[in-house]
Amino acid sequence: MSVPVTFESITWGETAGSTSLILSPRATLGFDLAGRPTGLYENGLYTARGLDGRCLEKKWIWEPGRRDARRHIRPLSPTEREALRGRIEHLLDEARNAARTGTPVRRFVRGQERPGRADELAERIETLTVFLKAGWEEEPRRFAEIWNPIGILPPDQYLSLVIQVAEGCAWNQCTFCDFYAARPFRIRGREEIDRHTNAAVNFFGAGLEGRCAIFLGDANALQAPPALLIPLAESLAARFPRLARPQVDGVGGLYAFAEAARTAAWSPSELGALAAAGFRRAYLGIETGDDALRRRLRKPGAAKDALRAMEKLKSAGIHLGVIVLLGAGGRDFAAGHARATADLLTRAPLGPGDFVYFSPLVETENPAFPPLTEDEKADQRRWIEERVAPRGERRALYDIREFLY
Repeated sequence: MSVPVTFESITWGETAGSTSLILSPRATLGFDLAGRPTGLYENGLYTARGLDGRCLEKKWIWEPGRRDARRHIRPLSPTEREALRGRIEHLLDEARNAARTGTPVRRFVRGQERPGRADELAERIETLTVFLKAGWEEEPRRFAEIWNPIGILPPDQYLSLVIQVAEGCAWNQCTFCDFYAARPFRIRGREEIDRHTNAAVNFFGAGLEGRCAIFLGDANALQAPPALLIPLAESLAARFPRLARPQVDGVGGLYAFAEAARTAAWSPSELGALAAAGFRRAYLGIETGDDALRRRLRKPGAAKDALRAMEKLKSAGIHLGVIVLLGAGGRDFAAGHARATADLLTRAPLGPGDFVYFSPLVETENPAFPPLTEDEKADQRRWIEERVAPRGERRALYDIREFLY
């Protein structure tokens, strides 16, 4: 027999794009404005849920003898996902009962405290419970009808509205990436993109308020011709002014992955027109500045091509998201990888509005090189950063295991 959960207080928070329930001191539940659960924090463990139904368990673990905390990330099995649904439903039921029996209720709307009423909270909880019963399995099926699997996004774009301009990756040969392995590449036509956009908006409903930018997928939206992409960007910016307009904290605008060779096919005036339409940042996986290692990774082009692409984008008024692959080449290439990458970042036209992401290589079962440990990858990042003078760019970790859309 389970012991009823008791709470000291219940705090019901509403922001411009989300709802949260803080069941002090036990748990915090998150939802979007359409009622979709986004995560549960309980007993030091955070479990996030994506729109496609996948769930990730996350936690920082501090261990003796380690300089840095270890990140625990584990996908939930179907059975565990169903248990999570039951746990959220149980907590909502306990919260409703606790409020009705006198547990203090506080309510905050965009940071301003409002009167907390148990009956209003009960109504909101009833709406959230309906989704758990009816939408937990159905919504992921709807999602799969609208989007191809979204393999990865830059960390600052996890809450964007993804519009899939292209499907897959035109190159699709890098040894370290299998995000698009089984997906033929193609560029969608404008009518198909418009239908896709309409379906995405209908899917999100009120939850669209929780999206903060527009990301043009998949692996390289600039593979689309300028005659398609520039008018599309203008149309999206006009249709979604809140998402396309830069905000105080830096989000807002149109974004996409890019690839150096394809960027060369765009003229400076075309890139300038794309920037004028609201396109703010292109994310380039430079991975390494070591050309010999690039060839081993089957990464197209040389370091000089990546540098030329960065300079061209910045000259057009487009910011950079530069992605470095920590641990690339394992121990065999570690020293050369670090030196050449530090040199490439030093020469890159970085500044305010740009990102440098350090992405630890996730090893396969049979790695091609003796791999670095997690601590050694962190040391490699520190070594590179110490040799690259900051120029106002942001630097951050990019752990692909964290991604959920």
